[in-house]
Amino acid sequence: MAPRPRGFVIAVCALLAFASVTASAATPSKCSSAKLRATSKKASTRAKCYAKAVAKGQMVDGDCLSKASSKFSAGFTRAESKGDCRAPNGDAPAIESKVDSFVDNVRNIVNSSGQGPNRCDSKKIRAAGKKASNEAKCHAKAVAHGASVDSTCLGKAETKFSSSISKAETAAGCTHTGQTNQLESAVNAFIDDAVSELTSCGNGTIDPGEDCDDGNIGGATCGGSAGGAFVSCKPDCTLDCSRCPGGACQVTCEPIVPNQPIPNTYQLLGVAGPKLCQTNSAANAFKPCNSDSDCGGASGSCLQTPWITADGFAFQFPTGISTVFTVAAADPAPTCNHSACISCGNPAAACTGIPGCGSPPDAPQNGCSRNTCCDTPGFTVPTFNIPILGGLCGRVDQVACGLGVVNTSHPQTGDNEVTKTGDTSDPGPDCVYGTGDDPVVQPACTVVGEGADTKGKVVKTIGNGSPDVSGIHFRLPTPMLATVWQDSENPCPPGSTFDSGEGLISQLVLSADPTSAGATGSFSDLNGDGCKHAGTGFSSASPDGPITVGSLVARPQSYDGTVGAIQTAAGPIFSGAAPLYDIGFVGVLPSGPATVQPAETCTCVPVAGCPE
Repeated sequence: MAPRPRGFVIAVCALLAFASVTASAATPSKCSSAKLRATSKKASTRAKCYAKAVAKGQMVDGDCLSKASSKFSAGFTRAESKGDCRAPNGDAPAIESKVDSFVDNVRNIVNSSGQGPNRCDSKKIRAAGKKASNEAKCHAKAVAHGASVDSTCLGKAETKFSSSISKAETAAGCTHTGQTNQLESAVNAFIDDAVSELTSCGNGTIDPGEDCDDGNIGGATCGGSAGGAFVSCKPDCTLDCSRCPGGACQVTCEPIVPNQPIPNTYQLLGVAGPKLCQTNSAANAFKPCNSDSDCGGASGSCLQTPWITADGFAFQFPTGISTVFTVAAADPAPTCNHSACISCGNPAAACTGIPGCGSPPDAPQNGCSRNTCCDTPGFTVPTFNIPILGGLCGRVDQVACGLGVVNTSHPQTGDNEVTKTGDTSDPGPDCVYGTGDDPVVQPACTVVGEGADTKGKVVKTIGNGSPDVSGIHFRLPTPMLATVWQDSENPCPPGSTFDSGEGLISQLVLSADPTSAGATGSFSDLNGDGCKHAGTGFSSASPDGPITVGSLVARPQSYDGTVGAIQTAAGPIFSGAAPLYDIGFVGVLPSGPATVQPAETCTCVPVAGCPE
């Protein structure tokens, strides 16, 4: 295909830019403007560091990269002191990761991240960084004045970029040519992402984590005879209720699905979510990423969610995870904490997905710990592949009903973070340390001692004493049976079952307690015997934890039902056997917005037990 005339590209770019930002013109923000300027500087400087190295055929100067990062961090710190940020404070790591990923993407496009020497490739890398910087400055100026971005400003950035690429490729010697449009797309995608991240508060739409946005207060009122005239929206997209009688807004219970009654049956369906660095990525864990290099370089460290880590090993979980739950009655304001039931049917039915474990009432076979599951589960997970030992199969089956909550308060009053702390030592059938049924303490915290049991203790705490970020929160714990086996067909084909003659790797009964409010897991010595865990734990870098997957990853559903939630889970599991022993489990599970399903009747009385 022949390249389009430059004037056409510029015109289309300008028109699209104008159309996209006219609607988002809003309250001026010096903070967000300063953050965009810091972002522009980091993009340009980091690109220059690599451009200089490629021109000389040398390794990139670490001091150059470090200085760029330090100036970026200082710029964000100064920006947040201005106090009118649209996006929440503390977003520097997420934005810096986007900048680094962008520059790495440009290097990959230009010469597959080669070292050089190549002056043409060097100039193209520098030009892409400069274009990103110039466009970010255009947006920064607009945000500072609460105005639409200047299409002329964007057009000038485009013209300079096109000219620079053309001159570089005309001089010959480039690894590739004809890359103007490809590099332009990379720059535009990065800028759109960064601008959206830093200015989503102020776009007039109440996104997840926001009570309001600019003039949109979402129907918030002072309540009573005061009406809603006194409620306004702060620059950080939280409600200003200071002029209400008593200084408080009236809490409203928003619907789970817009225009539908809260008592209803619903489904959350798993979808592909953002790419994130997995647990073993040390300082980069849970940060946004585009490639493994963003997470320290280890293979498989940057994964698209949903993903799970167990024992420090990460693998992608399937999309299509379904949770059907029923809210029988709405909980009134100000709590709006509606009880949600996940049905099971008969928990003593045979597990159809694992016939190799045998059928009840016979005892489990082939090393299985259980062969009974719910016959009409509300929670279902497609069979998935685990890419180790040549490929293993995994499945998760519901084994009992679940009882959780959906909180729809606006402003948000719920507190649904889940914290789990575990000790590998067996507390006995009563699940309490220091009583007469405690087993004899093993001589050492090893895999042949305390690590050989499956009945450690887990203490679960709900909430951290502060309201969750704004939006509709889900906390839907479901007892489940996780089975991993070596299937006769590898890699694991869709719909596989564990059959007789296939090799069982592990089978664990657990409750993941996924929540959109954030999760923390750790191992701790709860009984004073000097033993916390045996095995790898959460990761080689932090075996005991605590590992926290907080609000930069976890996300509620938006009040208007247009953006789905991201639920997270973390906690200890005691397998009692090789190759796992005591496992630190972390999960990130995005879903689409809740949808109404055919009505069900659901009752659940949770059965307490060890370790959960």
